[in-house]
Amino acid sequence: MGVSIPGVTYFHRVRCRDLLTPAHGERARTRNDVHCPYSTSALAALPRPQSFAVSGQVAAAPFARDEFTVTWTPPVVHPVGEDAPQSDGFGYRLAPCAGCSSDHNGVDWNPGAGAPVMSIADGVVTDIGGPGGSFGVYIEIEHVVNGQTVRTLSAHMREGSLLHGIGDVVTVGEVVGAVGSTGQSTGAHLHFEVHLGGAPVDPVAWLAANVRSEPL
Repeated sequence: MGVSIPGVTYFHRVRCRDLLTPAHGERARTRNDVHCPYSTSALAALPRPQSFAVSGQVAAAPFARDEFTVTWTPPVVHPVGEDAPQSDGFGYRLAPCAGCSSDHNGVDWNPGAGAPVMSIADGVVTDIGGPGGSFGVYIEIEHVVNGQTVRTLSAHMREGSLLHGIGDVVTVGEVVGAVGSTGQSTGAHLHFEVHLGGAPVDPVAWLAANVRSEPL
């Protein structure tokens, strides 16, 4: 038995309700039999042991996800579509008419009279012409492609089809006119030129190197 020291309160790890519960063969104990600082109602309010069951799989709550689309515009396109028939190429040729040049600085495509002519890239209109000159109705546009300044010329367009003036800003694929046969021409076609650093280059080769159908 331990020694009791006056003035010191001792606590035992025993619950009051356990003390009030009679052991086997004993009479029922009362609060007069045991020292318990809690009332019966306070004992009833004490938290009881609880058991929990955890499921092996918990379904995740559904959530909403934003949907969006991405529209990609190629930086360079063909002026009359890549499937347009070609009637004449770049470089030396036999002049097809009295006023036509034998040093062909562009390429001729025959997509059909009235077919739309498009700007091959974003740019600014730098020159236009009416039906009276050798090029007939034409439009010249300055672009910047891959950091390089490029000028394109679309000529022999239909009278009245020119949609822009000098200084106008155009976007890739925007219609700038229609195929015609104005100026020194033997039939409806588009004469198209590409100039780099002021010198003409083969439009077919240049387009092949710069037209893209998918993002890089």
